[in-house]
Amino acid sequence: MMLKRSSLTFLLTALAITASLCSPTSADEIKLKNGETISGKLVFESADFVKIEVAVSASIKETKLISRSEITEIIKEAPDNVQFAKLEKILPTGSLIPASAYQSMITSGPEAFLSAFPDSKHVGKVKKIKAVLEGELDKIERGYLKIEGEWISPQERAEFKVLTNSKIQLLSMKQFMAGRNYNSLIGAMRSFESLEGKFYGTPAFAESIDLAIEAIPLLGSQLQKLSRDVEYQNAEFERKRDTLDEVGKAKIDAARAQEEAQLNANIEEDKKNGIKWITLNSRSKDAIDSYIQLAITELERIKLLDSASIKDQSVQLVAVDEMIAGGELASAKTKLAEAAALSGKSLSRSNRRSSSGPSSYVAALNLKLNERFAAEAEKEKAEAEAAASKALAENLRKSDEEEEVEGAEEEMDKDEKNSTSFAFNALSGANTDKLAKESEEKPKSSSSIEREERPQPAAIEDEGGFSFGLRLLVPILTGVLIVVVVLLKALGIGGSKNSD
Repeated sequence: MMLKRSSLTFLLTALAITASLCSPTSADEIKLKNGETISGKLVFESADFVKIEVAVSASIKETKLISRSEITEIIKEAPDNVQFAKLEKILPTGSLIPASAYQSMITSGPEAFLSAFPDSKHVGKVKKIKAVLEGELDKIERGYLKIEGEWISPQERAEFKVLTNSKIQLLSMKQFMAGRNYNSLIGAMRSFESLEGKFYGTPAFAESIDLAIEAIPLLGSQLQKLSRDVEYQNAEFERKRDTLDEVGKAKIDAARAQEEAQLNANIEEDKKNGIKWITLNSRSKDAIDSYIQLAITELERIKLLDSASIKDQSVQLVAVDEMIAGGELASAKTKLAEAAALSGKSLSRSNRRSSSGPSSYVAALNLKLNERFAAEAEKEKAEAEAAASKALAENLRKSDEEEEVEGAEEEMDKDEKNSTSFAFNALSGANTDKLAKESEEKPKSSSSIEREERPQPAAIEDEGGFSFGLRLLVPILTGVLIVVVVLLKALGIGGSKNSD
């Protein structure tokens, strides 16, 4: 059964970390009497001989047995040097390492070294390694992704979602290919299938074409060997089964039946999801031979892909993606149509979607572009409504201000009229008092006294004639008096008593 991509990624990461911390290093030396020096790692010592592990290549190591009689000197590397050599292999870190793996690296690596060798000459460099790991851990905890040395921020992941996911899928393909066995190579081809189905047109898919052309022959070679050996392997299994007692046979049969059931369930699930490179039943010759035919057919098909044109298109599509992010929607639309034409498909044909999402980078960008256009239209509509609302509010404010001004003017007119009337009344009253005082100061004549003392006859109203004239005469005289007073005042007549 094949591992899921996320599980395999974590497993490969953990294995890489373990290997970097635990792999033997060329730390010890054995000097022989013939002048030869052997460098490696001492793995066993006794009174008669020693064993030293020597690296033949990066992945192959050889253990040598050397007699004590041939040795002149054994030089053992200082323990802190050995541990520091392991720590140096941690950097640079790999891709998509989870936060838990970083924490494990820091604890078992730099922190363990600093605790064990506080006086080592390597303390300064180890602290720098620890600082780098802690800095990267901080980024991971804040949502960053590290893919083949490139850090992708959470904002970039959201803006360039298709590009980011295609890079992750390509990384998965590369990690599967590193296994070099038929199961891992099948995993690589499943990743290629996903890249072609969902991320056609991305730079990651363009790069995956060459990897697929490399992986399929390796897979085919292993499948052919598996096809030759499968019948022998099955016969060997039956032979060993027959040597068991009934209880042992029952146990092994039950285990085999459980494996078969799980395998068949995985195969059916793959078929249901439309996966071309389904889980392989490595115990079935027919299944293996069918896989060999699939490998031959797919290799021929993939070699016919115009990888150069796909690479050129991917460059243009990335530019379109960046234009959309920068708000250059009109230019992005034009360039997207041009880029889509490079694959010999119209934009409408490229925009066909699978059940799980856009079937290509072109389709994803077209969908993204339409969403941005719709968002811009909504934004403009909202701005227009806000402007109209603002204009209405401004008009209402101006109307209120005009009404306030008119009201203020009316109040001022009223105040002005009242003040003028008050001035006239005051002026009239002042002169009347003045005249009254002057008349009081003059001696009254006998005739005037008599007139005052003589009783006046009561006014006889003749059908209202005299009283009406009297009522009319009073306001006329009052108005004339006011005019006279104003004129006298203007001419300077009617001052104080002294001036008179």
